Amino acid sequence: MGENAKSMQEAEVMDDVIETAPEAGGLVKAEGGLAIADQLALADNMGKLVEAQNKIRLALLSLAQPGDWVIFGEGEKAKAEIGFAGSMRIGSTLGISFTDFEARKESDVDEIGPWYRWEVECTAHYRGREVRLYGRAGSRDKFFGKVRGQFKPLHEVDEGNVKMAARRAAMKEGVKVLFGLHHMDPEYLKKNGVRLESAGGYNFKDQEQKAAEVSEAKGVKIDTITQKVGEKWTKYTITAAGVSFGTFDKKIAEIAKTAKDSGGAVDITYKFNEKYGNEIVTMVAA
Repeated sequence: MGENAKSMQEAEVMDDVIETAPEAGGLVKAEGGLAIADQLALADNMGKLVEAQNKIRLALLSLAQPGDWVIFGEGEKAKAEIGFAGSMRIGSTLGISFTDFEARKESDVDEIGPWYRWEVECTAHYRGREVRLYGRAGSRDKFFGKVRGQFKPLHEVDEGNVKMAARRAAMKEGVKVLFGLHHMDPEYLKKNGVRLESAGGYNFKDQEQKAAEVSEAKGVKIDTITQKVGEKWTKYTITAAGVSFGTFDKKIAEIAKTAKDSGGAVDITYKFNEKYGNEIVTMVAA
């Protein structure tokens, strides 16, 4: 099985993909340049080219599913980034190949203790164009190395997952670089029919919009459950997919605990309250 085929298969069979932040991947170099004649031709046809590229980009983005997106930032600063699974759907459809993987490990000790970081480079190929990308992930990343705000002992961090995340970050970056899919405007995507209702990360709606409607978080896994006890009440704070939700309903907290203990996912509906944040309306096993 070739490197590209193997990588595409991993995208289909592996669960619980950890999405690294945008800065975890980047461009090392791009091969090829335009001759003078090509530059002149490009200048004469720039308008048509931009229109064609926008059509191609929106067609490609339709291959991604709502849960393939992660929103970074809030309000006007919000940006939508396509995740690994969506990138691989686009890559496999277009026939992008990945070769020349190189992995290296950096490790050290500081005042907190020992740490390591895996960095992976690969080359993405599409129709004669080649770009060299890198991805990185480390034992201090919150997805791998933190629990309840504290760093884990190094032996509790799954190094295989860290290395795989670095590899995936490089591959994802390849698709995004080749087709200009970085830092997409969520509102632009929504206006053009790209569904983002199940996107992870931050909700990009403003407070007035959030308060006026019920939102959904589908198929998310429970990270933590904490409680605060008052004289006549108990408030439960539940985090899922990095987002905090609150409830005073013990039954909802029990559903969350069952899902967390079993490793299962839940569907959450919630409303945004300016004072209390995201308040759970319903929670059911996914």
